[in-house]
Amino acid sequence: MRHRTAAVNRLIVLIVGLALLGFGAYAMAWDLQVPIVREWVSRYDRARVTALPDQDWWGWALAATVVVGLVFGIVLLALDLTRRRTSPVAVPDRESGTYVTVDLGSLANGVASELAQYPGVRQTRARAVIERGLPTLSIVVTADPTLDIYDFTRKSEDVASWVASTLGGEEVATQVLLHLDRADHPVHVES
Repeated sequence: MRHRTAAVNRLIVLIVGLALLGFGAYAMAWDLQVPIVREWVSRYDRARVTALPDQDWWGWALAATVVVGLVFGIVLLALDLTRRRTSPVAVPDRESGTYVTVDLGSLANGVASELAQYPGVRQTRARAVIERGLPTLSIVVTADPTLDIYDFTRKSEDVASWVASTLGGEEVATQVLLHLDRADHPVHVES
């Protein structure tokens, strides 16, 4: 999910949550016979409120509410479910002058395989995503807690520099997230 879409989702949830909280508090206050709420309810024109469903526009208002709600929900779902996958990147070939298309997902898998060879790395996961508008190779590394973090960071930076030079100036970020297992976590050896 994109940063902007997540912010819109949070804003919608906040508004709906506050509205429901307000309606719930109002209903509980009426049920608990809070004087000011009872006074507000007594001011309603009951004949007018009960006659609303008999108005000519009532059916159209309900239909419009359903249509607007459905369209809004479908658009929000479509935005939430859009994949943040990257498109292939065209890299100029210096020798021939033509362009070579590079699949960033495959490149991310290659970077993950390279980092998996480092001593102490137990598992790697890779994917290519759009992160804040920038194509990003996201590699998650799970490693032994005794891993030399300084040397691993240097190795990760070397790999990121290689990716940047390989892509020839294309703006693609490389993100390596390192997760260290707990010190008391038993080592899982595959046979």
